[in-house]
Amino acid sequence: MLSFFKNLWDSMDAEKQKRLLAEKLEEEQRHLDTEIEKEENEKIKKGENFNMQNVLRSINAPQNGTLSSNDADKCFQRLGVITSLKSNHGTIDHAIFFEIEAAGGLASELKVGCHVKYLAYQQVHSDHIKVVQINEVSELFWDESMPTTEKIEQQIAELRNEKPTFFNTHQRNILGLIMERKPSAIVVDTEHKLMNINLDTIEIDFIPQAGDRVYICCNVQSDEHFVNRQGEILQEVSVHPARLLKQEKCEVRRLNTDWGVLNNDCYFTLDVVPNACKLDVGDIVLADLIECERDPYIWRCVKLSLLERKSPQVTTPSKAGTTSSKAGTTSNGEIPSDMNSRKESNHAITVSDDARCIFSSTFQTKRIEMVIKNNIERNMRVLSIDFLGRRRDSQVKLVDPEHDNTAFEIPGHSSRALVFEVESKFYGESREFFVIKFEKFRVKRSISVVVCETEVEAEAALAQSNHSTINGLNGGVQNLRQRSRYYANQVWSNKGEVIPGVGLATKRRFLSLRIAYYEVPERLRNAYLTSTSRQEMIDSVENMFPCLKEELNIKNYTIRFQTLVFLEEIEYFVNFRNYDRERAHFTRDGEFLSLTIENLSERRPSLVIGDTVRAINPWSNDNDKRSYDGVIHKVLFNRILLKFNEGFQSKYNGEDFRLEFYYSRFSFRKQHFAVNRIIKHLGEPFLFPSRVHTREEPQLQIELNSDDNLMLQDKHYPWFNQMLNPIQKRAIRNILRGEAKNMPYVIFGPPGTGKTMTLVETMLQLIKLIPSSRLLIGTPSNGSADLIATRLIESKQLQPGDFVRLVSQNQIEKELVPEHLMPYCATVDMAADGTCDDSMIVTESGMKLRCQMKYLGRHRMTISTCTTLGNFLQMGFPTGHFTHVLIDESGQCTEPEVIVPLCLVSQTRGQVILAGDPHQLPAIVINRFATDRGLSISLLERILGRTPYLRDVMRFPDTSGFDPRLVTKLLYNYRSLPSILNVYSELFYDSELRPMVNEKSSREAEMLKKLDVLLPLSEKRPKSHGIFFYGTRSENKQESDSPSWFNPLEARNVFLMAIKLYRQGIQPENIGIITPYLKQVKHLRTLFIEADIAMPKIGSVEEFQGQERDIILISTVRSSHKFINSDLRHSLGFVQSAKRMNVAISRARYLMFIFGNPHLLYLDHCWRSCIKYCVDNEAYLGCDLPDDFDSRPELKKDETILDQDVSK
Repeated sequence: MLSFFKNLWDSMDAEKQKRLLAEKLEEEQRHLDTEIEKEENEKIKKGENFNMQNVLRSINAPQNGTLSSNDADKCFQRLGVITSLKSNHGTIDHAIFFEIEAAGGLASELKVGCHVKYLAYQQVHSDHIKVVQINEVSELFWDESMPTTEKIEQQIAELRNEKPTFFNTHQRNILGLIMERKPSAIVVDTEHKLMNINLDTIEIDFIPQAGDRVYICCNVQSDEHFVNRQGEILQEVSVHPARLLKQEKCEVRRLNTDWGVLNNDCYFTLDVVPNACKLDVGDIVLADLIECERDPYIWRCVKLSLLERKSPQVTTPSKAGTTSSKAGTTSNGEIPSDMNSRKESNHAITVSDDARCIFSSTFQTKRIEMVIKNNIERNMRVLSIDFLGRRRDSQVKLVDPEHDNTAFEIPGHSSRALVFEVESKFYGESREFFVIKFEKFRVKRSISVVVCETEVEAEAALAQSNHSTINGLNGGVQNLRQRSRYYANQVWSNKGEVIPGVGLATKRRFLSLRIAYYEVPERLRNAYLTSTSRQEMIDSVENMFPCLKEELNIKNYTIRFQTLVFLEEIEYFVNFRNYDRERAHFTRDGEFLSLTIENLSERRPSLVIGDTVRAINPWSNDNDKRSYDGVIHKVLFNRILLKFNEGFQSKYNGEDFRLEFYYSRFSFRKQHFAVNRIIKHLGEPFLFPSRVHTREEPQLQIELNSDDNLMLQDKHYPWFNQMLNPIQKRAIRNILRGEAKNMPYVIFGPPGTGKTMTLVETMLQLIKLIPSSRLLIGTPSNGSADLIATRLIESKQLQPGDFVRLVSQNQIEKELVPEHLMPYCATVDMAADGTCDDSMIVTESGMKLRCQMKYLGRHRMTISTCTTLGNFLQMGFPTGHFTHVLIDESGQCTEPEVIVPLCLVSQTRGQVILAGDPHQLPAIVINRFATDRGLSISLLERILGRTPYLRDVMRFPDTSGFDPRLVTKLLYNYRSLPSILNVYSELFYDSELRPMVNEKSSREAEMLKKLDVLLPLSEKRPKSHGIFFYGTRSENKQESDSPSWFNPLEARNVFLMAIKLYRQGIQPENIGIITPYLKQVKHLRTLFIEADIAMPKIGSVEEFQGQERDIILISTVRSSHKFINSDLRHSLGFVQSAKRMNVAISRARYLMFIFGNPHLLYLDHCWRSCIKYCVDNEAYLGCDLPDDFDSRPELKKDETILDQDVSK
């Protein structure tokens, strides 16, 4: 019996094994079939293993009476033989691929070997033929057997001489409704058919969604049979909204978790809201709307910008007794039923007015009394005294009664005193509120604490009227500006003979290419400088150049940017007038004439070597009206050294001259040249991309293996930097492949994510894997260029001959070139080859000066600022000489600056990489008019607003919504503790940044623990919380001759915090102090200098971009509501300036203190979020908070809080 069961079990096991084996073989067979099918498809698409050229020649052969042309799209009908057939596709004549859908109802009749008549379409300059429709099927082989290869080839040969019939084509717009949005396609319902459109093959200028009404621009067949010019659809070219309303003024009516409503008939998804712009119901926005069908909405918003925010109610300290409230009413305004009468309610209790305590320094103590008076016969019971928003750093505490939750009674017609102890803990003004809770109502009071250097100053500040003299000061500044413009125009208009000075080097007469002068048009100059009002100036300029009122496009690109650069130069000229002297003299200094200029190092714009000083003698008695230019050869601490014409220099004997200062225009001229050249050089697909154009073959057939290592032709290539994270590696892989043709690649690098590290690795891999490559690396500043050069040296992969760092003579003379970079540095001599002697000089440090074309441009890498790289434009390098242009910190460059080096890259073989962060500070543009019209918007930011570069999470869910062929967003943050990172990640980067600094075991976490003694006590706050807000209510000031602001009390608080950090062993170099106003920078520096204490780095936000410190102290300065509307309009300081705020709060590694007035900053949503984050984590200290942040006790439905006495 046992053997029987054993045999039965073995037979069942054998059957099971056979079945499993069969299933496995079947699965392997299916896999092999799939792979073979893929290979066949690739062969078909690539034109392998068949004579495609024979087919093309038969189609393109000239025919009598046909419409064929080699320089136009072709639509034709011809006969062919089915040579292969799969479930969803097949081939005709071994050469032409078709989808089964093209056969329509004839699909079931298709067989290998049968004849078909098909309609096809071929675009000009393309070998690809698209089968649009199979119209007829004729079966030549009636038996069931497969026709032999010989018979099929015989039929193909016979039909080869059949001539196709050609048709005309035209474009037609077809209206439709998007029924479904797939990741890479849309399904559109039209009157003709349901169209499945691949987003990779069309141009589209918005991110489509289901429900959108669109029109599809198609190429269609046309001949005498199509009377209505409809014809067969050959190819979809582009998709556009059926209707588009631009810049519509709308009101936010509703907000949900991930969508909202405008004007009741338009909806929007939150992905169209700009980062750091958090909307509230009631806000006014400018929106681009497209027609849709999503009941009840008929419009969808595709682009949105905040125009006007529905501001929260501004809370300002009020004087006691100036307002009154009705007592005895419930929260809905009704009189409580159990109160004796309205009269008793209003006169039952009287409480002293709000109190103020004034201190002349910190750590002083005072006691004050507030009296509660019972005005009626019966006893009144006080249930408790509750402080609103009570914090651990409170400066007020109740002394009598000892416990604020102790109930007590006040007999009829008697009083009870409340005794408070007030201690001054920090400078500025704060206000603390408390509520006296009775049985049926509450009374609210406050105590203001003012801490200044003297009581007189504090009293004066509190007694100051609402009408400040600042309005007059601003008016004076405005009048001064207008006078400076009139003066600038007068200087510009002066004509006369000018004797040039002696330059730094001999001017080269022979250049391979000479850049024009591009003088500012006189009519533009006059309109800008002589208009009596800003509005008059705007109207005049826009009437002259209507393109400034239009959106930027390929047609107005050149004239618009040229005008904006001219306007920037005019403002630069106006600012340069600050150096002019009505009467001054020179002193001799060796071979130079010296001119003393006070505060030269702090003046802006800076004087540089090569600028000129024009000496004019209006008091001369002779008829010599000539002027003399002196060229600046050296810029010292408070004086400049000049060389004039030899005759003037030798005869000068201390006479007085009127002096006018002039800058070198070469930088502006290079920008004008580039703006004029770039359209022809790189074209519309580069400047205004509307779809992804791909190369026929990638730049390199490189991939990442399972270990994220580079593989090229089955060979492993190591990373030079082993610390790269997976996203950085993917970015470099995407750049090396270079699949997109003539389109910039963007490395989107938020703060602390290793953008420069990624760029350096990219450079090294490019020159290693592409031996023919020659790279230009451009930056907005010399500091950025020095950093890249330093990182390349530290990689130890390059030698001095492999790359060159181009520098200017100004850097050399000012000794700004780092010593370790000197062997790699060179200056340019732009003379054409063979037109002058080689005058290159090699210094002891290794720097090469006056290098000509035969030396420069031959290195594998050339690193410099964008404008300095523009010197190569005049040196005659052939097209394609430079293969790659990489721009670091490209968000800090204006578009004309960036395109200067881009004019040197090849359109066909070249590649452009833009690295930067569009959410950090833009380029510095001093002309406000030009800023408002887009000059400060970088090419990086503008390109990221074009459709192929837009974030589309549905289409690219694994790459932060960006097409990996065009953009990589870096996400790993190596700078900040998570508590600091969370703030700017949520506000500006869609909460995608990933902290790599451990909040428990990192160096940053350990350092923060050591400073715990300085931080406010809290049991709730996490130990690793590193961001604190120090509320200060104080006065911001402005001097009569300057529009800049400063805040003495806030500066003092910052100074004292720095002293506390010093006492804990923190070194000055580990601290950074950031403030948006230069006056505050100077005031803070003065405090450190007067105290004779080591000074940390103190500077504006611009000075800290790209830098980081262990500890950051931020002084926001503004504290007055009087000019908040102006600040909101013009994004002054930190108010309504998201990019400025982002840079400021993303510099700290483990600790950041923000000093500011919460009553002002909370009007801005970003700051409100930041303050709330600190409050929620018990990381707020300082003055009282606005009402929005009060954690007040809950009211019962029959109670109300009274702001004033119940007797009033």
